[in-house]
Amino acid sequence: MIEPAVLLTCASIILGFVFIPGPATSLTVARATTSGTRVGIATGAGITAGDFLHTIVFAVASGGLGTFLRRNPAVLRWQGKVVGSIYCALGVRLALQER
Repeated sequence: MIEPAVLLTCASIILGFVFIPGPATSLTVARATTSGTRVGIATGAGITAGDFLHTIVFAVASGGLGTFLRRNPAVLRWQGKVVGSIYCALGVRLALQER
């Protein structure tokens, strides 16, 4: 069981991060002021749903993916090569578009 003092400290820190304005807050305010309250609420709900889904996927995937990659280091090397190749291809594409 989590001690009440630790839980209170953690909740305070999390609430502090929730109330700090950031890009999501700016987007929500901009959409609400330009398109109306309904659009602002929908934007906020979409951001909240995305954050929630991101957290759940990360929590589920991090344990299983870490174990899988630890047991199969060849997959990790292959993944690095694929992601690196895609990153390089995007860089070349961007460089060619600049010309």
